[in-house]
Amino acid sequence: MHEQLQMLTLLPQQSGLSSLPVVSEQRRSATETLSEAELQRILSQFWFSHGVNLSDSRQLLTDDFYRVSARVTQLLSLDEQQSWLPIAPGGWLRPGDNHSDIPLIANRLALLGDLNETPFDSYDYTPIIADAVRHFQRRHGLKVDAVIGPQTLYWLNVTPLQRAKLLVKGYVEETSLRYNLPAQYVLVNVPAYDLQFVDNNQLVLRSKVVVGLPYRQTPLLQSEITSVVLNPAWHVPRNIVRRNLLPHIRQDSSYLEQQSYDVYDYQGQKVPLADVDWSAQAHGRFPYRLVQRPGEHNALGRYKFHFANNYDVYLHDTPEKALFNKDQRALSSGCVRVEKANELAQWLGKNLVADGKKWQQMQYDYTTTQWFKLRQSIPVYIVYWTAWVNEQGIAEFRPDIYNKESETTLAYQSSANSN
Repeated sequence: MHEQLQMLTLLPQQSGLSSLPVVSEQRRSATETLSEAELQRILSQFWFSHGVNLSDSRQLLTDDFYRVSARVTQLLSLDEQQSWLPIAPGGWLRPGDNHSDIPLIANRLALLGDLNETPFDSYDYTPIIADAVRHFQRRHGLKVDAVIGPQTLYWLNVTPLQRAKLLVKGYVEETSLRYNLPAQYVLVNVPAYDLQFVDNNQLVLRSKVVVGLPYRQTPLLQSEITSVVLNPAWHVPRNIVRRNLLPHIRQDSSYLEQQSYDVYDYQGQKVPLADVDWSAQAHGRFPYRLVQRPGEHNALGRYKFHFANNYDVYLHDTPEKALFNKDQRALSSGCVRVEKANELAQWLGKNLVADGKKWQQMQYDYTTTQWFKLRQSIPVYIVYWTAWVNEQGIAEFRPDIYNKESETTLAYQSSANSN
């Protein structure tokens, strides 16, 4: 129970938290005088302030809670015992290099649990250290190549206290949602580039995703998937026409035809492509709407998963499958592209599509757009969790791609080409 109370002291000021009688660092020994009942009351009030109504704090004694608590306790101990000075090698380090910072890097990896062998006094970047760096990179969502570049170095320099704050904040946010999740849902964690589909409280599908760019962020929301669209047409938003498509049209007047676009004026009349010099039009106001027909070029791929929202975003397939091989996948204009869109669609088609017969009949039709209503809607949650402890007890962190954790950690500049 005392470890649980210490976790509360790490949290930044949040709604409902400031009123709790949290013991300060200078008065930590005073927790010994608190009764069990008082500690339970503090914990219950804390969870209630975050939307979780617990009648007995023993409900917190779950594997998830113990894993987070154990990791946070270890990090607090490191924070008290280690100075954690910044490592600044002045350049990139690769396996086989020789550098005076290698012993410090190896020691830090050992303290964080990524390297079993210690101490190291050699300046050589050995294969053993390279394996530890790969393990470190993997649990931070970085490119796994053992190259110590700006991103890897950034995470090596994040202090134990900063890590503890991230883990507690993430646990509070995740637990507050998971306590209220239904038996069936889709959950997208944006900074992890990850989608989970759960049915009957069992994980059915997990998929990589592509999310919005930092300046075209995927919104965080809750909604319900009500339909699957087979062979969707793409009604291109005006801002995407301006930012993404017009530069291509200016360079190549045939771009619209090559990419299967239909063009409409603002009166809704279809404009024959051969009648207009589109390259010249793209240098002007461009008073047209663009609709991309279903097919191999369509940006939405074969499937769109529709849910009501105020941001005009949805989950969908994509023809750009190579994007899922990237480590940093904040690359879209806001929608969520799903690597396993076909698997998700087929599960829904088999189990929830209202007109299953028509679904089966259209599986070999790649050009006709058809909406399929689900017999029951599926809750969908788009969240932003940057830190957690997995089932193996390993603390995982992800880059703060939208800079939402600025109060807790250092500003993180993501770069697809950095390590």
